Amino acid sequence: MKNPSVYAYNDFKKFLVDYQASRQKQENSFTKSEFSRMLQLPNTRSYLTDVLKGKRVSETFVERFIKVIGFGRDEARYFRALVRFNQAENVEEREYFFEQLIALNQTPSRIIDVQLFAYYSKWYNSVVRAMLEIHDFTDDYAALAKKMRPSLTPHQAKKAIALLLKLGLIARGARGILKPTDKAIIAPENVRDEMIRQYQLQCLSLAQKIVVSEPKSVAFSLTNTMSISERGYKRLMKLMEQFQSQVRSLVHKDEDYPNQVMQLNLVVNKLSK
Repeated sequence: MKNPSVYAYNDFKKFLVDYQASRQKQENSFTKSEFSRMLQLPNTRSYLTDVLKGKRVSETFVERFIKVIGFGRDEARYFRALVRFNQAENVEEREYFFEQLIALNQTPSRIIDVQLFAYYSKWYNSVVRAMLEIHDFTDDYAALAKKMRPSLTPHQAKKAIALLLKLGLIARGARGILKPTDKAIIAPENVRDEMIRQYQLQCLSLAQKIVVSEPKSVAFSLTNTMSISERGYKRLMKLMEQFQSQVRSLVHKDEDYPNQVMQLNLVVNKLSK
């Protein structure tokens, strides 16, 4: 039985859980307590559990994990970047280590096709795709770039078009005009975690900039701080899922020709511990 490959993960905590479970099946003695002992924590049985609950892993313990697991050089580099990506404290750091993960992942197809990595790494890829629905693009990248808010560079627009073509998300129609192949797309199941969160952070950062610089372009905003029970919270989550489904249905069934591109961001934050 082989232990899981670190390249198949974009969350180091999930990897550690699966690695420990896999190795214990091969070695009965490799419990979480034994894992902690090998990390030079003989008197602490809960370290791994604490990490899984959110305890920050220091550079020292990253190196200890690497030694205990027995990573090769390339695997170790990927694991370091993965921990730094998961623990990054701002959008810029996450984007930097996200790019490192793409470069270091030797088997990206295990997680998601490398082009899809690229799709979710830049907020404007999805906007360019939606823009083509309302704009007849005539290979004028400068004109397309200027229609965006905020504006792109022609080079960014060109890269986005090339990526969308490669992914089959856009195609040339009867008149040779590039158009989206579907009205709406959904992120694959295997990227609805850290990778999609990177995309969401960029979108939220974009929304913040627009609220400050172009407040009139904000069609609707709502902030509601509340206290709620666990049962009420579960009902709220179900309501959010239903709303998301209704939005997708509305867009899919829209009988009128689209004439604008909008982005909807809904975030529910837990502010109490």
